[in-house]
Amino acid sequence: MLAVAAQGVMNTKDLPTHVVLVDFANTMGDLAISLKELQKDLEIHFQAEPIQFQQHDIEAEMTVVEQLVMAHKAQSQLSSLLSCPFLLTKLQNFRGNLSRGLECILPDTCSELVKLQISRTQQQLKDGPPKLGLKEQAVIDLLGQITETSTPLKCKELVESVADYLDVVPGDSTFADLLENTKKDISKVDVCDSGTFSTYLENCIKVLEKGLNFQQEPAEGNNGALLNLLSPPSSHRTMREVVAPSSPLSSFICPITKQIMNDPVQIASGQTYERAAIEQWFKDGKTTCPLGKKLKNTKMMSNFALKQSIAEWRERNYNIRLDNAEFRLRSFQPMEQMRGARDIKLLCEEDGINKYGIASRKMIPLLIQLIETTDSPTNLRELCFDALTALALDHQENQETLVFEGLIDLLVRSLRNYNEAEPAINLLKVLSGNPKAAEMISRTPNAVLLLVTFLGHKNENLVISTKGILVNLPTTDENVVIMAEANLMKPLVVRLVEGERESKILMARTLARLEHMPDSSRSLASSRDAIKTLINMANSEDEEEVDAAILALKNLSTAPTAGVVIADCIGLEVLIRLLSSKKISVVTKVGASHIIANVLVAIGNQWVRSEDMVADLDNFVETFFLLISSVSTPLAAQSHLLQGLLGLVEGKHTGQVVKDIMIRRNALSGLLSHFRKKELEARRDSLKLFASLSRKHGAEAWSAVRIHSGTLQLLVGVLKTEDISEPEKLAAARIISHFPAEDHSLTRTLQTLNIVPVFVNFLSSPNQSMQEASLVALVRFTFPEFPDLQKQLAEMGVIPVLVTLLDSRRPRVKISAAHALANFSKSTPRLVKPIASKKWWQCFTPPQESCKLHAGVCTIETTYCLIVAEAIHPLLSIVREDDGKITEVALEALYTLLDNEHWERGCHTINEANGISIILQNMPKCTARAQEISINMCEKFFRIPAYQASFGPPSQMHIITIAQQASPSTRDVAGRILRQLDLLQTQSHYWISSTSK
Repeated sequence: MLAVAAQGVMNTKDLPTHVVLVDFANTMGDLAISLKELQKDLEIHFQAEPIQFQQHDIEAEMTVVEQLVMAHKAQSQLSSLLSCPFLLTKLQNFRGNLSRGLECILPDTCSELVKLQISRTQQQLKDGPPKLGLKEQAVIDLLGQITETSTPLKCKELVESVADYLDVVPGDSTFADLLENTKKDISKVDVCDSGTFSTYLENCIKVLEKGLNFQQEPAEGNNGALLNLLSPPSSHRTMREVVAPSSPLSSFICPITKQIMNDPVQIASGQTYERAAIEQWFKDGKTTCPLGKKLKNTKMMSNFALKQSIAEWRERNYNIRLDNAEFRLRSFQPMEQMRGARDIKLLCEEDGINKYGIASRKMIPLLIQLIETTDSPTNLRELCFDALTALALDHQENQETLVFEGLIDLLVRSLRNYNEAEPAINLLKVLSGNPKAAEMISRTPNAVLLLVTFLGHKNENLVISTKGILVNLPTTDENVVIMAEANLMKPLVVRLVEGERESKILMARTLARLEHMPDSSRSLASSRDAIKTLINMANSEDEEEVDAAILALKNLSTAPTAGVVIADCIGLEVLIRLLSSKKISVVTKVGASHIIANVLVAIGNQWVRSEDMVADLDNFVETFFLLISSVSTPLAAQSHLLQGLLGLVEGKHTGQVVKDIMIRRNALSGLLSHFRKKELEARRDSLKLFASLSRKHGAEAWSAVRIHSGTLQLLVGVLKTEDISEPEKLAAARIISHFPAEDHSLTRTLQTLNIVPVFVNFLSSPNQSMQEASLVALVRFTFPEFPDLQKQLAEMGVIPVLVTLLDSRRPRVKISAAHALANFSKSTPRLVKPIASKKWWQCFTPPQESCKLHAGVCTIETTYCLIVAEAIHPLLSIVREDDGKITEVALEALYTLLDNEHWERGCHTINEANGISIILQNMPKCTARAQEISINMCEKFFRIPAYQASFGPPSQMHIITIAQQASPSTRDVAGRILRQLDLLQTQSHYWISSTSK
C-alpha cells in the first residue's frame, strides 16, 4: 500500500518531490517482493509466526510514513517544492529503520537466494534518495540553510531562487497565488507527524514573505564590497546557467588504465596506450597486445597527434570549468559558492597550470572576501580556505598575492575559532614555507601564541601541521619562549646554542622556569649541544650567565639522561670549581650542589666501566668529602653533596666500589660529625648515607660509633623524639639494625637505653621500611642468652606479630621473623613445666591442657611454644615456596622442634602438618645450608619405622646426591640415614664416590 501511495501521489513530474517519491515507491515495491519471498522461505522452515510478529512492527512504521506521503497528495507546485527537504529527512530516517528491521527478521535458516535479495534491498535503503539535478539540489540546499531568523537579504535570495526555478517573477500575481495555495495546503495537513510538517510549511511561508517585503539597498562596507565582487563581469552578466564540460573521446582513454592518457604511445598493433602502462605490461614479460593481438615487436612510438588533441581538449575543458567556477563564486547562493570553491581546489590539484588562470581571473580576492563575510556559512569558509591552500601550494607568486591581499591577519583571526581553525592552519603551513610570509606570520600579534594552543589538540595531523608552522617561523626570542612554554623545544635549543649573550641567558632562564615539562621535551632540551652551552656559560666570568646556566642545569639534571650528559661534558669539574670559589654566591653554590647530586645519582646507575673507574670514583669521593667538611660550603649544599654520595653508594654500577672506597677512607667516622648539625637536611642525609654504608659493614659502623662518645645515645634519641622526621628515624633504626648482633655488651647497652619498646611499637608502623628495620634490630634481643629480654618481648605480644610477618612480601622481614621465632623456640624446653597432679580438693576443676609436643603447660607468653603460636604451617609454607636464605632460617626454626629430648613428638607434629613431604620435596633445589639442615631432620624422621617405610624409598636418591657434594659432617649424617634404610650396601658405588671427595 505504501508503494502504491508513493507512486500515485504526484501528478507534476518535473518537481523534485516526484523524483524522490517515485524512487521511494520503487524501493518499497522491491521491499514487498523481498518480504513475500522471505515469508515463503520461512513457511518451508516452520518459522512463520515469529517473523510475522516482527513484520507487524515494520508495517506499523510504514503506516506513519504512508500518512506523510499522502499529505503531499494534490499539493501545489510551491508546497511540493518547499516540503521536499522535510520529506527527504523523514524518508531517510524511515529507510534506516527499515534497513535495521530487516537485519533483525532475517534468520540464519533461510536460503542463500533470499538472503541475497534481502541484502540488495537493504543496500537500496542505505543508498538513500536519488541524486537530483544541479538546479533542484541548489534550491533544496538553500531551503535547508535558511530559517525564520535568517537575514532579510538571505530570505530574498531564497525568493529569487524559488521563483527562478518555478519560472515566475517574485513580485507578480502568479507568485502571490502560489503562496496563497500553499497556505491552503497547510490547512489540509493535520494528520502527519504531530503537526511538525504543517509548522515547517508555515515557517517556509514566513521566510518567503520576509524576502518579498525586503526592498532595502545593500549597505556600504564589507557587504557592499562583497556585492561588487560577486557581481559578474560584463562578459558574464547575461549568463544564466553553467556550461557542462565536454566528455572525453573514447580514443583518449587508455584500454589498460581506463584513464585519460598523458603520454600516449602507439605499439606494433596500431593500438595506443599510456606509456607507463604499456611499459609495465611489457616489463611483466607479456609480448602480446593487451587487446589480444600478436605483436611483431615491443617497440613504442609517441602518438603526437593524439597527445595534442588531448591537450587541446583539456585546455577547453579547463577554461569551461574555470568559467563555471568563477560564475558560481560570484553567485549570491552559498551552495553555488561552495561548489565554486570546491571546483577551484580540484582544478589546482589536477593541473598546476590552472593556478595561473585562477589568479588571472582575480578569484583570489573573491575567495578571501567570502571568508571575511561574517554571515558566510562555516562550510563555505572552510572550502574557501581549502581552495586558497591548493592555490598557494608550490606556487610562490600566489603565496605573495595572498600575503599582499592581507590574508595573514584573517588566518590569525580564524585561529580564535577553535573548531574552524584546521583549514586555516593548513593554509598557514603552506605559507610559512615562504620566507616573506613566515616573517609576516611571526610579526602578526598573538599569532605564535594562538598557534601553540593547538599543540595539545587531539587531532594528530593538526598538531604536526602546527609544529611545522612554528619551526618555519623566524625565531625571535619572544616567539621561541612562547613555543617552549608549549613544549616545542627545538627552537629554544637552537637559540640557546647559536644565539647572542642576551638570547642565551633568556633561553637558560626559560629552561629553568619550565619545571613541569614532559619527559620528551626535557630529553630534547638536554641535548649534548645544549648541555655543553650551559656548562660553558656556568664556566664563564659573567655572573648573569652563570646564574642562568645553573638554574637551567638544575632543572634539566632531574632527568637521568641529562645527568650522564653533564658528566660526559666535564660538567662535574666546572660545578666543583664553583663550589670551591669564594666569589660565587650562596644561592649559586646550592644550585651547583643540587646539580651534582642529580648527576651522581644518574651516573651511579649508568656508569660505563673502565680501567680508570676506581681511580675516578676515588677522586670524586675525596673531593666531595673535602667540600662537605669545608666551612665555606653552605649547609644546604653539604646536604646535596651527601645525597649525591648516597646515589653513588646505592647505584647499581658504582655501589660496591664506592662503599669499599668510603670504608677504606674511614668515611663512617667523618659522617658522625654531621649527626649533630642543626640543619635538618644535612643531618638527615648524613644519617641515610651512614645507614647505607653500614649495611654490610656493621662492625666498622659500630666501631666508629663506639669511639665517638654519645653517638649511640643520639641515635636512640632520634628514634624516641616525636618531632624528628620519619626519614631520620628510619635511617637511625637501620644503623642500629646493622650493628653486629653477636656483640652482647651492645645488646645490654641498648637495653639500658630502653630501646626495646620503641622498636616493638614500630612493628605496627604503616611504613614497611621502618617495620623491617625495627624487626631486624629486635632479633638481637631474642637470643636465648637473654632470657629476661625474651620474656619482656613475649609479654609485649611480639611472638604473634612475628608469626604474622612470616607472610610478608619483604624477604628480610621473613628472615628476621623466622630467626626470632627460632631463638624463642630454643628456650621453650627449659620453660615448660609438667602438669601437677590434682589434690583432692581440685577434683572438680577442669584439667589443664597439655602441649602435645612438650607434655606440659605451654603458652605463648611463658614458653614461646611454636605450636601454640600456630607458626608451624607458615614456616612450612616458606619452605615449600622458597629455595634461598629464607628457607634456611625457616628450617632452622622447625629443627628446634627436633633438637631436644622431645624429638619424636616433634617429628609427629611436623608430619601432621604434611611437613616431612614438603621438606623432602624441597631438599634437592634448596641451598647447601638448607640441605644440611634437611638431612639432619631426615635422620630424626627415619628413626621412626613408620616414616622410614613411607618416606625412605622416595628420598634415597636425593640423600645420596646431596651427600656426594656435602661437607664431611653432612655425609656422616647421610650415612646413618642410609644405614637406617638398609641401602648402604646396595648403593655402595654412590657412597664410595661421595666419601672419596
